[in-house]
Amino acid sequence: MSTGLYGSDPEELRQFARELEQATNILLAVKSELSTRISSKLRWEGPDAFFFRHAWQSSYAPVIGRAAQMLEDTAHTLLLQASEQESASS
Repeated sequence: MSTGLYGSDPEELRQFARELEQATNILLAVKSELSTRISSKLRWEGPDAFFFRHAWQSSYAPVIGRAAQMLEDTAHTLLLQASEQESASS
């Protein structure tokens, strides 16, 4: 018979969820700052600048947004699993 923990430590899951939420906020802040800088503050003209701005808006920024969403979704899942673990353990 096993005497170790089976499942997870709910508080560890909650702590990790908080860290993922912080990472989400950081990613979204960086994305916002870069979008502002690229669209209005960056003094860069020419075809390379046009290509980069288009790539940022159509590819790079959305990828960062999806990564942030995945982190947020994972944090939510971890919080649900922490609650389920507590219910199963009681």
